[in-house]
Amino acid sequence: MSTVWTICGAGSGVGKTIVAEKLCAALPSAIHAKCGHGRPRAGKTPHFFRDLAALERFVASHRDASGHLVIESNAYARRRRGDVTVFIDGMDGRTDFRGDAQGLHTAADIRICHDADPGDWAGALAEKLPDASLRSEVCRILVEQKRYLFGPAAAVRTKVWFELDDEHVFGGGLARLLASIDRCGSLTAAAKAVHISYRRAWDLIRTAEDHLGQALVNRRTGGARGGGSALSGAGRHMLNVFARLDREVADFARGRFDELFHAPEDEDA
Repeated sequence: MSTVWTICGAGSGVGKTIVAEKLCAALPSAIHAKCGHGRPRAGKTPHFFRDLAALERFVASHRDASGHLVIESNAYARRRRGDVTVFIDGMDGRTDFRGDAQGLHTAADIRICHDADPGDWAGALAEKLPDASLRSEVCRILVEQKRYLFGPAAAVRTKVWFELDDEHVFGGGLARLLASIDRCGSLTAAAKAVHISYRRAWDLIRTAEDHLGQALVNRRTGGARGGGSALSGAGRHMLNVFARLDREVADFARGRFDELFHAPEDEDA
């Protein structure tokens, strides 16, 4: 079955078609389709739809016939369709921002914006693109668009993790999984939401629980209410501590970096 990529953006002129075409060139057996209100231009997307229902029928009929479907449509993204959603942000003073831009930004798996960390994109793509070289090429395309829109920018990045006896026990990957379990109430749904396999999700949880000596997730099986998963008290506490520390460290580093990077140079140094 095809992997469906949904390309959306904050407004016109941010490069949705450019990114979609480059992805189609890089991804094996890819088909590009677009839904919009204008007219298809000669030599451009051959599969152009003005009606979202027609686009959805096209996707349904081609999911088994191609390796990848690259769908360029804000409306399709609003319906949370597709396997990987890429949002391209606009530029203040140059983009007429859509009213739903913030919603599209929040719901996207990958966000091309001025403060995006390309290192996060590879993690988001790992499940859908197990081929490391293909994943690298896709990230290169996204980075290229980010640089075109926002230019090269110096930035500081931070990474927080917890250790016990020099062993890694809790980090960003597990934190995202626990937050997803809290939202979804199911490990299967949570793993899918953060783009990792069910087995990988269990491995992360079990390894951390073995090191910490306490359950982070309570499992419920069967019964009238069906099965599910929920954070234990210890799991919620660890997630809250990590989230707060991660945010405070990142905020401090960005603020201090700006102070140092933009400070006048000491000519005597």
